[in-house]
Amino acid sequence: MSSPGIDIRPATAELYRQVARGRELSRAQFTAWLDTTTVAVTHGDVVGLCHGNHASATWQSFVVEPEPPLEWRCSYLDTLVVARSHRGHGVGAALLEQFLDAARAAGNTWVVLRPVPADPREGFDELLAFYGAFGFVPLRHRLTHGLTNALVLGRALVARPGHVVRPLEVDATVPGAR
Repeated sequence: MSSPGIDIRPATAELYRQVARGRELSRAQFTAWLDTTTVAVTHGDVVGLCHGNHASATWQSFVVEPEPPLEWRCSYLDTLVVARSHRGHGVGAALLEQFLDAARAAGNTWVVLRPVPADPREGFDELLAFYGAFGFVPLRHRLTHGLTNALVLGRALVARPGHVVRPLEVDATVPGAR
């Protein structure tokens, strides 16, 4: 899938310098990401990147009904970034659609993500609107490593998934819980 003038394709090691520029991403980390990373390229430049996996146990941090077997997995979208100059032109949508298609092809019925704007003081409403347009809704996520109140979004990939992710109730005994 591509937007006009944008080529959506798997990441390759040759794109490392463009993708890693300004980020804390070593060549070894990038190489490990290659199988699960897609890039948007225009005129030879990377203008967007999507990374995630389709074998996540993230669901274990949520209430899932009925209780799935421990080997049940969902897709987890780790990173979706688009160069500021290319936002609003369908690049993010094309990358996200490709990830959702890959999640379905992997046999998953759910996708979850934790939206984090590049600048926490701005862009959060834009992210929520973007993902909301694709059917993502907030899920309350309980983690034990300091992100107790992290906003996590999720959506089903099929009309009637066999397992449904439900929001967790906030535990007032957890330090930092709201």
